Amino acid sequence: MPILACPFWLALAKETNVDRHRVQSKVYQVRGVARLEADRLALEWSGSVEITEILGANVRNLRQSVPAQRLVLPVSRIADIETRGRWWKPRIDLRTTGLGPVELMPTAVGGRVLLHIARRDWGAAHDLVSHVQLEMADAALRDAERVER
Repeated sequence: MPILACPFWLALAKETNVDRHRVQSKVYQVRGVARLEADRLALEWSGSVEITEILGANVRNLRQSVPAQRLVLPVSRIADIETRGRWWKPRIDLRTTGLGPVELMPTAVGGRVLLHIARRDWGAAHDLVSHVQLEMADAALRDAERVER
């Protein structure tokens, strides 16, 4: 079986705080990879935050690393996974069976996370999603056969 993986990035909003004499701006960059490992979808990501602080006439730039994170989702916890927006804003739309599984991901809302992908990675994303959907169908079939016995 070929290695099924697709790089992604998460769209995080820019944070800006304005105090009396100070302006602070934070820009997050988070990149990762989604990989199918047997009957599990592994999501790994890391990134950085660039902090710009303006205090009076002084400007300070600081870049900090965001620690690497890993989330492994059994296909039984995935409610739906689809590729969307082939040309315009391509992404993988991942929905889980509850709120908990993707809670670690910075952009997750209500058990759903959007993994943005580059256009050049559309084929890899489509292959990954197709194989995850097949694993989901196999798991559902195994569960149905187990119930019949």
